[in-house]
Amino acid sequence: MKKNLGKIKKVDLRQVFQNEASDFTPWLENNINELSEAIGIEIIDVRREGGVGTFSCDLIGTEANSEDKVIIENQLAQTDHAHLGQIITYASGVGAKYVVWVAKKIREEHQKALEWLNENASEISFFGVEIAAIAIDESKPALSFRLVIEPNTWSKEVKQATEQIDERHQKYLQFFTRLVAEYEKVKPEWRHLTARPDSWLSFGAGKTGFSFVWAFRGDNRFDIELYIDTKDKDEVKAYFAELKQYQKEIDNKIPDLNWEELSEKRGSRIAVYKKMPVPIKKLTNEQINELIQWAISQMDIFRQVFPYYINKLEK
Repeated sequence: MKKNLGKIKKVDLRQVFQNEASDFTPWLENNINELSEAIGIEIIDVRREGGVGTFSCDLIGTEANSEDKVIIENQLAQTDHAHLGQIITYASGVGAKYVVWVAKKIREEHQKALEWLNENASEISFFGVEIAAIAIDESKPALSFRLVIEPNTWSKEVKQATEQIDERHQKYLQFFTRLVAEYEKVKPEWRHLTARPDSWLSFGAGKTGFSFVWAFRGDNRFDIELYIDTKDKDEVKAYFAELKQYQKEIDNKIPDLNWEELSEKRGSRIAVYKKMPVPIKKLTNEQINELIQWAISQMDIFRQVFPYYINKLEK
């Protein structure tokens, strides 16, 4: 049977964006999710032209899981030595942990430079991303992102962190490393999360200041929560009050929710708790597996339910 398929063709980037600064950079700022998907980390709170001395980078944001700084330098042409020097200057100036270089073509010598930096700059991760504009027959053009260089640091981070932390924090790191691995099996389309030696692990919930969280709490409790912290207490409490208008609906979809305004604190949370039989240091492998499966299933429900109500909130 003959298939009536369209033909993919490349479109000159300059036909789509005439100017890097005034056309492409604003588009990338407003469509940062597309770049996030390409490199596997969630970038939030993006803004333009973060100044470093007499220089300025194209975009600066934060990585949702850790709030580490991310700088993004973009070019509609192939990479050049000047921009290589600029991204290193920007990274050192703002203390960035992630550097993303987006260009029409990552030249071979710059690919090797980024690989060398990933191998030797243990505190920073460098990404090289090539962009192209494509169309199918006479359709509107769309951008295609191709990840050319990425850091191979996940296992190194775990090893280095484990060697420097106490037993309890090692257990946190080991638990969340396993949780992330299992979660990515169930949801392979989800972005990579980096486990850390903390009692919690979070990622963005689709709106600035809103996060989904897994966390160990006092009294041998583990929770899944929606945490709200926009850095403005009055705004946080207003958002919490708006969500409470839908409490009955949400409670019907997620049983046993705890609505915690935390009036004495800046943030607020909505959480469901699971009581652990013993502290994390004494959990058996079977108990850890059970807790991980519960954490994955509950988080999946949170991700299905809450975005609808978050999108209804006033800006």
